[in-house]
Amino acid sequence: MALIYGYVGTYTSPEAPGTYRFRLDTQSGALDAPELIYPQTNTKYAAWSQGLLATVTEKDGAAGVALLSTAGAEPSLLDTQLLEKTTACFLTWQDGLLYSANYHDGHVLIYTAKDGRLSLAHRLYVEDESGCHQVIFHGRWLLVPCLRRDQVLLFDREEEFRQVGVLEFPAGTGPRHGVFTKDHRRFYLVSETSNQLFTYRVDGLSFTLEDVQPILPPDFSGKGDTAAIRLSEDERTLYISIRGAGAIAVFRVGGERPALLQHVSSQGKEPWDLLLVPGGKFLLAANRKSDEIVSFALEADGTVGPRVGSIAVPQCVGMTLETPSL
Repeated sequence: MALIYGYVGTYTSPEAPGTYRFRLDTQSGALDAPELIYPQTNTKYAAWSQGLLATVTEKDGAAGVALLSTAGAEPSLLDTQLLEKTTACFLTWQDGLLYSANYHDGHVLIYTAKDGRLSLAHRLYVEDESGCHQVIFHGRWLLVPCLRRDQVLLFDREEEFRQVGVLEFPAGTGPRHGVFTKDHRRFYLVSETSNQLFTYRVDGLSFTLEDVQPILPPDFSGKGDTAAIRLSEDERTLYISIRGAGAIAVFRVGGERPALLQHVSSQGKEPWDLLLVPGGKFLLAANRKSDEIVSFALEADGTVGPRVGSIAVPQCVGMTLETPSL
């Protein structure tokens, strides 16, 4: 048995009281012991790094980021910065800095974390309601999908975040989340509105579109709302959550173009986030509308296999795991 902790934020609602911690057995995929560790409204995303947990938060009409220490037996609140009008939709750590993307405020905030305190280092403003939905690192550059602008903007981190490029999409595409291969020669991106998978060949700041494929099951006619995308450790398989369909799409990658392997039920309603468990044997799905995180075994060919565990977490959204690699 190899137990690690996971954390999950919850979406704003009377049934969602804050950020939870849970235990995960990386050898069996079993989940247990969900506990509320940060009781606060609308903590929908969380990111962990080196003993520090960041979660979005709001209080008294302001929004921002809370910083917790996970070094002790019980997580403890270190600091809160309320510098935003609305809660952010994405958090991530890179090189000791915390990055926060805000859909409605239309910016990315970059914080330093020193001696248990957060300090704003830079505000990268795009446009109000631009739909800034993620922060993706590409060497010295930073990519920010802007869902409502149908663009992915590229910035240079070494030149005061100067904009150096843009990926344009047809109106109504809604680029949401993306992921690079380890060598940064391929970039995969999913769109929320058009529910498509975009594949790019990459050389520095040169992005060449190679392929576009539909993500939705062929017999599904509702609103898809594609959300998360995750690439397996061996870089052979992509996992994509489809909220409206309550499904996960699985693609084989590494060839000339991605090949659809599977559409499988998330065994719940509205799977917002997906996480691959270190070791490559299990996949977690956060089903927001059915208040449950489900653990699945992964088959040898990368397809999603049987359900092996679950825990109840109200309005669960963004997940993160307490491992050195994340």
